[in-house]
Amino acid sequence: MIHNKIIKLKKYLFLISIVFLVISSSQLIYIFLYNDSKLIPIKWGTVSEWLIWSFPSLNPLKPLNWNNKYIVSLLYRSLLKYDPIQNKIVSDLASCDIDNLKQIECYLNNNIFWSNWEKITTDDIIATYNLLQNTWVNKITSSLLNETTIEKNNNTIIFKNNSRDINFMNIFFQPILSKSTIDSIWNDTIFWDFPTREQIYSWDFIISNISSDSTLWITKIFLTRNEFNNNWNISKLIIKLFPNTNSLLQNKEVVNIFNDNRNIIGDSIPRLKSHKYTLPQYVSLFININNINNINLRNHIFNKINTSNLLKLIWEDNFKEINNPYLTEKSVNKSLSNKNFEQILSTLGYYKKSKIISNYLPSTKKYSNEVNIEKKSKIIDLNLKNENLTIEKFQTDSKYIISPTYVDKYNFITKGDILLEWNAWKNIDAIYINDYKLTNYKKGNSKFYYRLKLSYNTLKEWTNSYKIIFEENWKKELKEEIFFLYSNNKKKLENYKLAFIKNLYIQKEKEKEKIIEATVKVEIDKNKLEKLSNLDEKFYYNDDLEKYSIDLYYISTEKELEETAYFVKNSLEEIWINVELFPITISDLSQLLTEKKNYDMLLTWVNLWYFDYNIFPYYHSSQVKNWYNFSNIKKTSLDILLEDLKSETKNNSDIEKIKNKIIDILKKEQIVKTLYTPKINLLIDKNIKNVKIPSTLINKTERKFIYDDIYIKEQKIINFENKWFFNFINFLVQKLNG
Repeated sequence: MIHNKIIKLKKYLFLISIVFLVISSSQLIYIFLYNDSKLIPIKWGTVSEWLIWSFPSLNPLKPLNWNNKYIVSLLYRSLLKYDPIQNKIVSDLASCDIDNLKQIECYLNNNIFWSNWEKITTDDIIATYNLLQNTWVNKITSSLLNETTIEKNNNTIIFKNNSRDINFMNIFFQPILSKSTIDSIWNDTIFWDFPTREQIYSWDFIISNISSDSTLWITKIFLTRNEFNNNWNISKLIIKLFPNTNSLLQNKEVVNIFNDNRNIIGDSIPRLKSHKYTLPQYVSLFININNINNINLRNHIFNKINTSNLLKLIWEDNFKEINNPYLTEKSVNKSLSNKNFEQILSTLGYYKKSKIISNYLPSTKKYSNEVNIEKKSKIIDLNLKNENLTIEKFQTDSKYIISPTYVDKYNFITKGDILLEWNAWKNIDAIYINDYKLTNYKKGNSKFYYRLKLSYNTLKEWTNSYKIIFEENWKKELKEEIFFLYSNNKKKLENYKLAFIKNLYIQKEKEKEKIIEATVKVEIDKNKLEKLSNLDEKFYYNDDLEKYSIDLYYISTEKELEETAYFVKNSLEEIWINVELFPITISDLSQLLTEKKNYDMLLTWVNLWYFDYNIFPYYHSSQVKNWYNFSNIKKTSLDILLEDLKSETKNNSDIEKIKNKIIDILKKEQIVKTLYTPKINLLIDKNIKNVKIPSTLINKTERKFIYDDIYIKEQKIINFENKWFFNFINFLVQKLNG
């Protein structure tokens, strides 16, 4: 009995050994065969992308918002496109020579077809641009094409334009339609929605079907890969349109791809991986220099706003700090040059309650101007030696001189021959420099000149004062007065400068003493004294007992903008500046700029689009009147750099040099503080493979490039070379030796 059991046990052990040997051998053979195999994507499968949007117009001619533009970009190609990986403009339908913005020549690529298999030709390109040029369907593109001639020569198209403006390049991102489509569409279709059936498309997808599900409140747009395009690994894309956030959240568990720019889903679905990217747009705080013209005050305001603390408040994981308007590392922030905040506000006529009361109440002490000024003169001498007093407190830029570029109210020179060039306007009858009438100026001239030269007796050693007077309709008006202190000896000039600065400070102190002396003679007004006693000690007030206050207007489209506005308000109230908040819409902003309403600061979005080095619209003098120069800065040196940057295509090193010069000017002027840009979550199902996305996209529509490489399934391809028995033995030996 026991013997039989032993025999059975041996049989079982033998069978187990055989099974183990087979499994092990199979595993080893499998590893050997697939050791150097390749993973190949299978061209198959459907993915769905979800949008919160109404049904798009699909009109490629009109100016498009984000989601409309995105879906249209999946259907139509343009002459050029932006490559997010290479971070540059590349060929799409054509290769274009963009070195000279006045004449851009484009060569149509080979093997480019419409979805009906007809070849894309220069006639299609010309027809599209002619339509845009001759109608107002897209006013922006139409204005860019104004005074543009478009010529064709076989497969070549030449665009000639008189303006040297990098913004002209935007026309080359325009979706192209076929000539047959343009010839067949009605005028009302041009300006409204495009039909979705039997359309001719040029990009990788065509619309194969559209359906609606009333139970889920969802519209589906089925996009099928164009037959001529064999580059993509997926075969179908479904765009699912949800009318609102709630309807999307009710079905979020089955989402494949979602551009979660408002963190609606966030990290609530483990199956979705977040791919974060930023755009060339950011939130900035602008100071209107017409209202806050003291640079030291602007410096204090910006220094008080701590961007790091702000990001913690609005959730720093979802925002990136921006250092300057060019999105580079160099900071536009400036350390405080004058730390005495009370003294800065006192120059504007604002004081603390205690100071106003002490100035108001009569004193038994009799003031002696001469004694006080003598004492303060000694203090000024000491401060000058310690370099605590400078000319900057009194400096302003010349309003009219355009050459040389940098001319201030007070100038110190060793050169004895300078030609000054001023701006004028056509209705000026005559111009005087002091009492001298300019004989070389004729009415109608846009400029006038005056040479500072020793031999002309227009320049002398020490102080030279020049009053610029315009005569119009027999009336003379002083426009500005500028000073040039001259000596050809640098050491001597430095002594002149110190004496001149001292004199300016003494004059200022004399003015203060007159005010103090006047207050002694004022009788006490009990009502005013009661008002004074009721003032809040923390804030600053003027002689009319008005609190120093700043009006901050902010775009209220996003929650974080409102939170930012309140953060600015709370930060400035820590240094006892009262801030009044005024929320506005985008349309309100346009009206605000047109009507020149009296705002002190503006918190708004800035969008740089394809050419992130072109900040011309926000800082050039020509943009002050009706456009986006929010700070109202007018500075010739800044204008020249901005014009140079947008006038032609440049290499990266030249662009960086000009950028740094512009940043230095903005840092000096303290008119803008760049704050942050959102990190947008592109949520993608982890089952979707080979997702590539850079940290920055030029706009949200460029996320379409992920479809170039993604796939759902893959297969292993065995390399049968060197898969013989002896190779297997060598493989085992290598594994054993380890």
